[in-house]
Amino acid sequence: MTFISEFKKGQLGKNKGLSMGEGLYQLDSDVNGVQKGMMYAVGAGPKVGKSTFVDYGFVIEPYLDALENDKPLDIIYFSYEIDRVSKEFDFAAHFLARDHEIDKVTLPEGVTVNDEKKVETSANYLRGRIQDDNKNFVPVNENVKEKLMLVHKYRIEPLFGEYDVDGLMIKEGAIKFFEERENPTGLRNHIMDYAERNGKFRKQTVETKNQEGKKVKKKKIIGYTSYNPNKFVIIVTDHLRKLSLERGFFMKQNVDKFVEYSVEFRNWCAFTFVHIIHLNRGLSDTRRLEFADSDIFPNGDDFKDTGNLSEEADYVFTLMNPNDGKYNLNKHFGKIIKDKNKNLLYPNMRTIHLVESRHCTFPLHYRVNMIGSIKKFSRLITNEESYENQV
Repeated sequence: MTFISEFKKGQLGKNKGLSMGEGLYQLDSDVNGVQKGMMYAVGAGPKVGKSTFVDYGFVIEPYLDALENDKPLDIIYFSYEIDRVSKEFDFAAHFLARDHEIDKVTLPEGVTVNDEKKVETSANYLRGRIQDDNKNFVPVNENVKEKLMLVHKYRIEPLFGEYDVDGLMIKEGAIKFFEERENPTGLRNHIMDYAERNGKFRKQTVETKNQEGKKVKKKKIIGYTSYNPNKFVIIVTDHLRKLSLERGFFMKQNVDKFVEYSVEFRNWCAFTFVHIIHLNRGLSDTRRLEFADSDIFPNGDDFKDTGNLSEEADYVFTLMNPNDGKYNLNKHFGKIIKDKNKNLLYPNMRTIHLVESRHCTFPLHYRVNMIGSIKKFSRLITNEESYENQV
């Protein structure tokens, strides 16, 4: 790639990123979709929705965009919190709702779960892991089962590939899924192997000094030519602190080493990295809450065990659940989120914060609905906005 070739490519509209989905419309517009050769950092506390955000905005929606517009895409997914089969069921719940409008299921006559006659479509429901109020398991009804088999054939297998009963791959899908923990060097080897099978590194001989101070010649990677230059490659790590430790490394050194490797492949190959990481507990610190008041949100300084990630990333996102009782918020960014009786007005609300960026204005804040059971995001319309739209 040269300056001129990149300019011409942009003027032909070929630098538009893959869509992050209608549910993240404004965010997607602000960052121009999921771009090649970018590093995205995503941080949040436990159970806030960081994996759901990444799966929706960086896997499912880009995959569907690529499919619809005939754009080649490979996804490498290092998943160290959720195994492949569990992830497949998560995605199946999403596509049951998306393709067949099954987001809730009516239970048989006389059966209730938590005194309700319906259950949400979820991975747990599809796996037979829900009990009714009489402690009997709740089977999937025939209509849902029929649609689930279609989802498995036309959505899950093309995404994840086909496997035999022993878990051995028969046919590869769009996602190359890794769930066995390895250290940063092990992951680098996987990425290097993929890169060498899908393109060719350009190298240059340079003169350097060895440990004894003697001059030696070595080959240095200076670039990469993909066999398919139109292909998007998205590499997800969920999450960075779950990698096995390199020998003699502390956690911070370990995380920063894989960030360092990611920078190399981003710059050489224009691979896109999406790194998930936990946050420190400092966000709920009483003094910080008092200082920030209702405008509190996590930032890159809250990332656990790394300073390099926020420095090297092109975009840094954090997520927050303002409804969490530990924050004791009645308002968030100027919007009332509880009524006078302390009832939640928007129980599915999450806020997404673009806290650092090399490419656009920041910080930017987004209020969304998130339904984690089906990995769905939508714009959250507050009561004030709803009223404004009617007058």
